[in-house]
Amino acid sequence: MPEIVKIVTEAQTSTGTARAHEFPALEAGNIAFPKGRYIVDFEPRQNQVSFGISHKIEGAPLISDLITGGFVNFVCAVASPVSSYRKTHYSESPSHIVRWDEGDLGEPPLFTPMVVAVNSFRRTLDQARDGVHALWHGRDVQFTTGMRLVVGTVVQLRSSVLHMLSFHQDPSLNAGEFRVKAETQEGFRFRVELATELHTFLRVATEDPARAHILTHIVSACFALLKSDFADDDDDDGGWRSYRSLRALSDHLNSMNLPHWSDGKEFIPELTATRLYPYRLSSVLD
Repeated sequence: MPEIVKIVTEAQTSTGTARAHEFPALEAGNIAFPKGRYIVDFEPRQNQVSFGISHKIEGAPLISDLITGGFVNFVCAVASPVSSYRKTHYSESPSHIVRWDEGDLGEPPLFTPMVVAVNSFRRTLDQARDGVHALWHGRDVQFTTGMRLVVGTVVQLRSSVLHMLSFHQDPSLNAGEFRVKAETQEGFRFRVELATELHTFLRVATEDPARAHILTHIVSACFALLKSDFADDDDDDGGWRSYRSLRALSDHLNSMNLPHWSDGKEFIPELTATRLYPYRLSSVLD
């Protein structure tokens, strides 16, 4: 099963800045809800271009009341600064799916989860009832549509090199063939050129075990490319470190105690690829 990533935003979290609002908001560095916690679960899905997202509020009764009364929507913005891509997903349910087109992105996407008001209303705030800070007690607040009542941490889920793959059909290739090239025009991506039927298979056979095996092979080729072309090119200006997506991939490998392409003989592309995405053999062999 894909690993669920849990992101928790609390008022006590320091941000170095504090934004002033005319309404209480639950966000890092904002004391409006001293005991407030915003918990967002991201669950990767098999198709690699969507996440299941679940929003949960704790310690902020005002926000909980608004959720119960249907005064809010659950929101997640998906963005890629390199590609000037931004799309905002809205849902009436705290659990929903966020999708994107991998061809629009030049890096792993950035996610900003939120809870946004969808109705206008007035409320005289009460510290005990609403869970707000004493500074807000007794204040009459006008809430309007579009107010970001809860704002989570901006997250770049960089757990998958698969998000850096860009698939392209190449009719000149023979059946079953593929090759991998580096794309560096808008960020860094792996351009995977595939024979026609292989390209079609990867697009439609999302639940076929063979798809995962092919992707492991492709990832191995991607790592071999990095070792061949980028191992000695680690300057911040123009080298692989100048690409956000490659820095993120390097950080992810380090977090898993795996070497990366600048680590010389310690980096074995096929071994790293199969440690990230091991081949799953049929149970008939058990």
